[in-house]
Amino acid sequence: MNIHDRYIFRTAIVADTKELADIEKICFPENELCSYENMKDRVDHAAEDFLIAYDQVNRKITGYLSGMHSSSEAFLDAFFTNASLQEDNAKNCYLLSLEVRPEYRRKGIASQLMERYRDKEKTRGTERIYLTCHEHLIPFYEDFGYEHIGPSPSTWGGEPWEDMVLYL
Repeated sequence: MNIHDRYIFRTAIVADTKELADIEKICFPENELCSYENMKDRVDHAAEDFLIAYDQVNRKITGYLSGMHSSSEAFLDAFFTNASLQEDNAKNCYLLSLEVRPEYRRKGIASQLMERYRDKEKTRGTERIYLTCHEHLIPFYEDFGYEHIGPSPSTWGGEPWEDMVLYL
């Protein structure tokens, strides 16, 4: 069974919140993770900005990508904790997390999430997708066409970050 038959790619629903928060705890260190409350807020305010990979065989979420739309020209740490900053018709999308359960890595799920999210945002009329990442991940995102802007003003989790952008 290939990735296209086994997995459904869809937006988030409220019932996904606990599982999304659980995956967050697996994939991020404590200082960088999104709390259950913040995850619930994100799903409540911007479910359409999630793209979930759902394994139909094992009946669970294997990974997801989440974002937020804003007219801001800079990646704000507040995006992680304040879902009310979501602007439905904004032309900028800020990716907040890309996560794949460890047992599902190296199966093309992250690539599918990145490519499908890009296509969804193009269709939606988004002009730019921004993300912030650790330096060692820059080549991964460059493979999807993102350009490295430079060091980010973000101090999320007390860590240094790098800003990247994809022009649609």
